[in-house]
Parts: sequence; C-alpha cells; structure tokens
Amino acid sequence: MYNIFIVKPLVSIIVPVYNVAPYLDQCFGSLKNQTYKNLEIILIDDGSTDESKELCEKFANEDSRVVLKRQKNGGLSSARNTGLSFANGKYVTFLDSDDFITNDYVEFLYDLIKKEDALISICSRYERKENGELKNVAADYSSKTMPVKEALREMLNENGFNVSAWGKLYSRELFEKAPKVRYPVNKVHEDLGTTYKLFLKAYRSAPDKKISFGAEPKYYYNIRKESISHQEFDPRKLDIITQTDEMCDHIEALFPDLINTTNLRRMHARFSIIRQAKTARYLDPCIKFIKEHKTWISKNPEATKRDKLALASLLLGKTAFKISWHFYETFFK
Repeated sequence: MYNIFIVKPLVSIIVPVYNVAPYLDQCFGSLKNQTYKNLEIILIDDGSTDESKELCEKFANEDSRVVLKRQKNGGLSSARNTGLSFANGKYVTFLDSDDFITNDYVEFLYDLIKKEDALISICSRYERKENGELKNVAADYSSKTMPVKEALREMLNENGFNVSAWGKLYSRELFEKAPKVRYPVNKVHEDLGTTYKLFLKAYRSAPDKKISFGAEPKYYYNIRKESISHQEFDPRKLDIITQTDEMCDHIEALFPDLINTTNLRRMHARFSIIRQAKTARYLDPCIKFIKEHKTWISKNPEATKRDKLALASLLLGKTAFKISWHFYETFFK
C-alpha cells in the first residue's frame, strides 16, 4: 500500500516592508505559523531606515521559504510590483507589514477557491485599534460565492469587504496574462486602481467563474494614529477621485446596470475629500459635484441612511456636514 501525498500548489505572499519595525515580530510570526505550508514569502524591503532591515534578514535566515529583496524607497505600489515580478506561486496574496493574519489565513482562502472553483477568494477582516479593541467588519454579512458582477457591487458598497489588495487570494495568471496588471506607482489609494481590474479580468477570462467571499475575519488590519490623516491635507489624496472615476468608468462599460453602484461610489469619493480637506480649493469642486448630482443619492435604491444624512447635512452647508460626520464617527463608526 502506497502513501499518496497530495502537494498543494505554491502560494506567494508578498509583504512590502518600510520602517515598521515595531510590528514585524507579529507580522512575521503570523506568516511563519501558517497551517498552509507550501508558501513563498516575498519580503520587499522598500529602503527601510529603521530596524526593519535587520528584522527582515533575521526572518529570511530562519525560514527557507522567505525570499528577501531590497530596493530604493519607491512606495507601496512599487514594492508590490517588485514582489509580483519575483512571484512563482500559482496563487498570490498580499500582507501589509504593519498588519498580521490568522494562522489559517492562506488555507482558508485556498479552500474557498478549490471548493467553489473560483479565481479569487476573499476573507473578512478585523479592524484593530491601538488599544487592542477589535471590530469585525463583516459581522452583519454572510459568506457567499458570487458572479463577478455581484462581487463588484458588494465590493464597491463595502458589504463585508473592500478594494484592498490584502485579504484576497488571486490566481496569479490574473496579474500576468496580457495585459499585465500592476499597482499604479506614485499614487495613493493604489488599490482603487488595481483590484477591480483583476475582477474584470477574471470575468473576461472565464465569465462563468465565481468570486468566493468567506465572512470569517482572517486578516487583522491595524489602525495606526500616524496613518490617520489629522495633519494638513495632502493634495495627493485627490487620487481617490481620479482613480474612483476611472474605476467606475471601466466597470460601467462592462456592466452598465451597475450604474447605481458606481454613481454612489463616485459620491463617496467626494465625501471623503470633504471630510479631510479644509480649504475651498479642494472642498468647493467636490461640493459642487455632489450638489449637481444629488439625485445619485436621493433617488438611489442602494443609498444608505448614512449616505442620505451626509447629503442632507452637506446641503445645509460645510459646517453642518463636518458636525454631522464628527457625530457619526464618535457614536456609530
């Protein structure tokens, strides 16, 4: 009698690293302890100037599955793209180095793909505050396997998951088959410019294939004070508008009946800038756009009570909007 060992396919985990030394022990520990063993862990040291460099070397020396690459600081997109250029796995996933994952993160996502014959699988996440408080963002949602069009609607409305690169397992061919998909360099909100392309590419390559979402939280997203924008508004954040509009244009071209979803997402992008910006130079174009297209919320069947409250308060003026949003963030978010 023979023992037959089924070798599961190689999964590449791409981890960009830049000056996050206090978080790396937890991040690397969660990688080392994965129940899915056939891994290629690609660390991209994006020009770190703190102890991250030494910690990456230590981890690489301890685990033969780790591939360590160094580059001059080029930003998150550049680091992810470098990781993709070295990836050999049949599947690929991403982990931000200031976050961590459950021990069965990869196995959970892989099992979803195999069970549902999907090209992309998705898990939920915990949002973890610095005091350790956890929020399961998909607590009110159920696991389901969806056609690509429905998955796009759920993602744009953030019903349990969002456009983030992480928290998903992708067939690597979605990145590599022409035209290649890569993250936009020198842009913020880079996931907005990429994740939807993988969904659309999955549909074009195999229209009958599904995307599978598991509502169990397997990814821990650390909310860091330094990553929350309380400082002076950075004009680069206007990328959220240009990339949202481009995303919505492409989705509408393939799925015109998602117009309510894309319209709402365009409004959310403008609301995001209004919440953060303080000067008329950035505020006024967004306010004008929302007022001109207010029916995109007021008559939109997908608009939530929060959306309608945001619109109503903005129509009363910038101050009313800021007060109402502060109230929402304090007591409901």
